[in-house]
Amino acid sequence: MEIYIPTPAKVLSQRKLEAYHTYSRIINEGRRNPIWFDEEMLGIKLMDYQKWSFMESWIRPYVLWLMCRGAGKTMEAAVYLGTRMILIPNYRVYISTLSAAQSIEVFKKIEDIAKQRIPSLQTITDILRMEVESTSGKTDGFVHDPGGHHFRMYNDSELVTLSSNIDATRGKRGCVFYDECAWQSAIQLSTTENFTNVDSEFKLGVGKKRWIDPINMPLQLMYASSAGDASYPFYDKYRTFSKKMMLGDPNYFVCDLNANTIINFSSVDGEPIKSHLKQSNVDKQMEEDPDAARRELFNQFTTGGGEDAVVKMDTLIRNSVVRPPIYTNNTGKRKFILCYDPARAFDGSILGIFELREDKEKGLVLDLVNMISMVDPSTKNKTPLPMPEQVERIKKVMVDYNGDGCVDWENIELYIDAGPGGGGLSAVADSLLADWVDSYSKKHRGVIDATHKQYETSKRKYPHAVPIVHLVEPVSHKRLIYDAFEKMVKSDLISFPEYDGRDFLLLQDDKSSEPYEYKLSNEEVLSLTQCSLAKKELLYMCRSVTGNGNVTYELARDKRNTMHDDRAYVCALAAYALATKRRTKLITPVMEKKNLSAAFKIRKPKIY
Repeated sequence: MEIYIPTPAKVLSQRKLEAYHTYSRIINEGRRNPIWFDEEMLGIKLMDYQKWSFMESWIRPYVLWLMCRGAGKTMEAAVYLGTRMILIPNYRVYISTLSAAQSIEVFKKIEDIAKQRIPSLQTITDILRMEVESTSGKTDGFVHDPGGHHFRMYNDSELVTLSSNIDATRGKRGCVFYDECAWQSAIQLSTTENFTNVDSEFKLGVGKKRWIDPINMPLQLMYASSAGDASYPFYDKYRTFSKKMMLGDPNYFVCDLNANTIINFSSVDGEPIKSHLKQSNVDKQMEEDPDAARRELFNQFTTGGGEDAVVKMDTLIRNSVVRPPIYTNNTGKRKFILCYDPARAFDGSILGIFELREDKEKGLVLDLVNMISMVDPSTKNKTPLPMPEQVERIKKVMVDYNGDGCVDWENIELYIDAGPGGGGLSAVADSLLADWVDSYSKKHRGVIDATHKQYETSKRKYPHAVPIVHLVEPVSHKRLIYDAFEKMVKSDLISFPEYDGRDFLLLQDDKSSEPYEYKLSNEEVLSLTQCSLAKKELLYMCRSVTGNGNVTYELARDKRNTMHDDRAYVCALAAYALATKRRTKLITPVMEKKNLSAAFKIRKPKIY
């Protein structure tokens, strides 16, 4: 056996040889100690817990980072992947997330580091930027392609973002970094995990091999996320990887960092520093939403409603879309369904707005576009507003979503829970019968449920009232309502907004496919938060069968004293409205339009 040193065709000068020797020493030292390379060459300083997870992950084929919100996971991943791409030639890594926009977020973080656009990295150098290969004179090497953002370095290392289309991601080879993978399905993970099936040491060639190649770095699968639902593969991998690491398997590493660790033990080079997470913010989130705080800040996996849950988390994730709320009917041609569960003292009073639209493949579908909680912020226990104020709020919403300049109530329908406790019949529906004048002195027609037995005589007293109201009795309809929701949501006919709690949304431009940050107003943040709470309530709604065979829908037993179900009920009420409309459209015969003009055409007499 001998070591082969290829002879270059061109004789190099002594200065060039010394430069190459220095370069190889830096690269080899960086591979041995990447933290030193980041500090000395890239000018990036990491906190001690980041250094620990960075180094322990460096040579492991299977890595899992369970990090709470605010732990700097995306930043550390960007530094980690950028460092590996510089130090390891032919290193190809794919970014896999739930959506293309999320994978682009990791890509943009690396691009911002390379272009020195992150204020917290004050001493960063331009080495990472200089290593990126420019594809042409017009681009800087960072390619923003609708099919997948990517960039390549001069050592043939490459980073590519994957789309959410599973079939389009098959057949690739390389390392995979999973960001926010707590909610990724088993199918999505299994498809991309096959990227590392090929051994990086495998090589073929003609003739006998006379030299030894350097040992290649192993292909990696890196799973990074905050905690999620225990029914997802990320939880199983967390358990399996942890057991293997504790048993001494050198191929596995798990990092579990929660908010307490970051707040109480943040340090740099052994010196304690002030944490970037605030205890006051953690306490606030624990008060507002304990379940979400325990999951996203303290890494405690949740279980939802269990096997009897009306809807599973993967179904909600599949039907969640990143989009801002809608507050007006700007075109005057959109159709909306307003669902209202009124309350005055003990429960929440919720108004949900759903856009009804025609899908080319699915037919009629619903999009949850806004959710309003009729709460009185001045009260100590945040009880609902007085009913007259709630009615005035409903009237304003009706005007906004019907559209300016449109005929009264041609674009909306109103579904109201008519239970005796909430006052939907006496306090709300009765108040909407008469004509009324809005704040702009414009007169509007009243509305009525013309089929309800309580309004048989009211139809004559209020002849101008438009019949767009549907009063639904919860006692007789609750099972039908939730049964409709089960069917509609499992058929992917209802979509929900996706929101992660930040003050902006990461959207993609329709024309250029370029991601951009959409700044949210306080009103939009409140609306999206209400929609997120609705999805949470739906997760804990359970279907059970009583001893006499009746089907009931209630919150999970451990949540009945700590959680309301008003938002879930509003979503179920909208599903019932959708099911009714789809059924009506299905049984309504379509009249074929025939052109009869030819049959009635007057023929001129022939002149002989």
